[in-house]
Amino acid sequence: MEQLPDELNTEKNRSVLEYISGLSAHSDVAEALGVVIAPLGAAHTYCPDPEHYRYLVAYANETIFSYAVGMNTVAFRLSPDFKHKAINTGGEAVDPVGNEWVAFELFRSDWPEMDVRFWARKAYLFALGADVA
Repeated sequence: MEQLPDELNTEKNRSVLEYISGLSAHSDVAEALGVVIAPLGAAHTYCPDPEHYRYLVAYANETIFSYAVGMNTVAFRLSPDFKHKAINTGGEAVDPVGNEWVAFELFRSDWPEMDVRFWARKAYLFALGADVA
């Protein structure tokens, strides 16, 4: 098992880490998140136990801005404006994690494919403190 990077051991990340601590992520979901995170310059990923398909988080600026869990869920930490837009386009609020989080199902047969790249970029920029409009 890989130890949590020191920069993630903050109050800001505590609720998300507690929420996903016992969860796993299917390799397809983790891979989908990893692919969209790769081109984001200051973004990093962390998985506590890749061999056993544990959750995957993406972070920048000491802030977890996305995670992958389960068979098809990715979630993003978004500004209030983009959280509202995300919910209106098929996302669901993840209240136990905090009021900035929205989760999407990647593989829904009853809904158009969600734009993982778009939401990852918006969450990344929010983590960096950039204007995300």
